[in-house]
Amino acid sequence: MSVLPDRTAMSFEAWWTPVRVALIVWFIVHVVIFVSQWPAIAALRLADTDDAMRMAQVRDLLAGQGWWDLTQYRVNPADGGVLMHWSRIVDAPIAGGILLLRPLFGQPLAEQMVMAIWPPLHLGALLIAVALGYRHLPDRRIAFAAPLYILFCGYIMVQFRPLRVDHHGWQIFLAMLILWQALRPASRGAGLLGGLFAAMLLAVSIEGLPLAALFAGIAALRWALAGDAADRGRLLGYMAGLAGGAILFQFATRGPPGLAGTWCDSLSAPYFAAFVAAAAGTAATVALRPARPWQRLLLLSGAAALAALALVGTAPECARGPFAALDPIVEQYWYRRVLEGQPIWASKPHDMIYLLAPTLLGAIGALAAWRRCDDAGGRRQWATVLIALAGAAAVSLLVMRSAATAHLFAVPGCAWIGVRLWTWARGMARALPRILASLLAAATLPLFASMALALPLGWVFPALKPVDERTAASDRPERQNCLDAQGIAALDRLPATTILAPIDLGAPLIFWTPHRLVATPHHRNKAAMADTIRVFLGDSSRAEALVRARGATLIVVCRSANDFTQYRKARADDLAAQLYAGKPPAWLEPVPLGVTTGLEVWRVRPAGS
Repeated sequence: MSVLPDRTAMSFEAWWTPVRVALIVWFIVHVVIFVSQWPAIAALRLADTDDAMRMAQVRDLLAGQGWWDLTQYRVNPADGGVLMHWSRIVDAPIAGGILLLRPLFGQPLAEQMVMAIWPPLHLGALLIAVALGYRHLPDRRIAFAAPLYILFCGYIMVQFRPLRVDHHGWQIFLAMLILWQALRPASRGAGLLGGLFAAMLLAVSIEGLPLAALFAGIAALRWALAGDAADRGRLLGYMAGLAGGAILFQFATRGPPGLAGTWCDSLSAPYFAAFVAAAAGTAATVALRPARPWQRLLLLSGAAALAALALVGTAPECARGPFAALDPIVEQYWYRRVLEGQPIWASKPHDMIYLLAPTLLGAIGALAAWRRCDDAGGRRQWATVLIALAGAAAVSLLVMRSAATAHLFAVPGCAWIGVRLWTWARGMARALPRILASLLAAATLPLFASMALALPLGWVFPALKPVDERTAASDRPERQNCLDAQGIAALDRLPATTILAPIDLGAPLIFWTPHRLVATPHHRNKAAMADTIRVFLGDSSRAEALVRARGATLIVVCRSANDFTQYRKARADDLAAQLYAGKPPAWLEPVPLGVTTGLEVWRVRPAGS
């Protein structure tokens, strides 16, 4: 009679796999997220200009623009449009979802539904990858806990909220897929998949290059130190997947022109040359069968140097980075204000705690797990996590938006500490110590860990307290909703034309209206961006010449926008200051929109009038 309950308990326990737990946690959390985010979803309040431009790209694709043609023709029409550096990999699921729903709901509602549903679905895929990847660590409990820890990583979750359709979620997801393959038992297949995922990451964003190189280094280090056949197969597979996959994904998403072009801000011929050189150098090293670790390390270092020479030799300008060619005025008034792309020391002191605390806690946990692990295979797994975390953390110091990947790799270390504390707490007999120990375990969740560190530091060091936004905004004009429904409808009623607007307003106007824009916040359009900034910073005659040269017939501003505020404060007599004061030059005339809105519109009078 006692066998049946035992079997039932065993069956119930077997049902609780890491993936199922991840999906349950994901479902519960996203019910809460959808309820809290519903007003923004219903109003389509996009929080980032890149989401707006992404949807413009998808709309053009669905309207018949070629799959291989990534030019945005409604931006900078005077020069024939802007070839975007983005990937169709990100466009594909969004466009596919709209195609599926459009016959049932129509284009506008289908877009809204996909923008709301796709990012959370993508998060579900990430949580599954986290559960599958971290189950290869020695402590299987981490695979159960890790999805919950992800949900408390604010820098990760913000990239998967409803309406967030840009590529940053893809970067995090693919980084996890690469680490998953690195934690799998060594084989050529695991290496090949890891290399293909790394190539896909690079196709989505060339910012993934340090990460792709990092995992190549991990695979190389494992083989160099051990020298066994399985690690050799993983290394060869990774390099083949990286080189072959980069070419494959580039051809699939950009066609033959994409294989021959040279761009520093996206996959192109110089990078292919580097990957092929690295793969060939690695294969040659393996073929030589060096017997000693130092020989393998030396030869593999030569292969890495060969790859660097191939990149710099074919495109020396790429050694300076993708933003080196920006006009100084664009760098000053736009690029330096994009905080997510700046080094961590450009952030506010309080924000630095939230950027660094999860990474530091994860490193401490992973190091402790490595030291306490008795099994050599388990120590190698934790060493892999440690090296991946160290590399991602180093990148995040230079580019703040990379903190999400660092936090992703910090999760197993944080969870290792949390699981041990939780187990310790459950074993306590007295209630009060058990509650306190449980709270300590909860404090290992990244968000709570950051808060637990920020609060006492703020007491001791007032400079680390959060900035009072009300005080910081005291010198700004009253915030206005410049993209309210009435204002957008009024702009829609105007005949389609070319608009010159402050850069940050450009992409939303592309999304919401049929008009063309001189510039949006996308760096490949650097000349038009520079001209746009010079229009608002210049005197009347210079501004007029630039506006007419760009073919703009309307100027649209939002009085309370950050960039427009920056322009008008730069000089007391520049065009932005004149427009703000309601004293436009003679070559502009106001265009009444007939509604109360934060937007102000001026029409460019015909030349000579």
